[in-house]
Amino acid sequence: MKRIRIKGERVKSKFFFASVLSLLLLLVAACETDDPNEDPAANRDKYLGVWQVTENTGINHPQFYQVNIVAGDGDDEIVIRGLYNEVNSQVGAIVSGTQLTIPNQFSEGVNYVGTGNANADYSQIALSFTADDGSGPDQVEAVLVP
Repeated sequence: MKRIRIKGERVKSKFFFASVLSLLLLLVAACETDDPNEDPAANRDKYLGVWQVTENTGINHPQFYQVNIVAGDGDDEIVIRGLYNEVNSQVGAIVSGTQLTIPNQFSEGVNYVGTGNANADYSQIALSFTADDGSGPDQVEAVLVP
């Protein structure tokens, strides 16, 4: 079998070629490309509607109430109305696929910040957020279902 010399090492040419090819295939497979056809507004729309909330942790847990999620100003923005069982609260969030982020904000006397994940078919959202009405932070874990 023909051998080639690379920086002082002897390597079989077929083995070397297979190794390089395997490495290139691994790198290509590991890189997730963005879908240029993905419509952020269509993704956002999967979150819209009335959701039943169960707070599993927090000062008032267990607590059960409804929120209404509506479209925000941007294609990747939603507004959660009624979060933390505050009827008039309007909490904005940014969505990207199944992930959502609640940036630090103030609504109806409560400061909110947090994150969330929807399951693959958007039939459940798990939220983890902090609500602070001035009396100290309340760490809340909640599950939303349609």
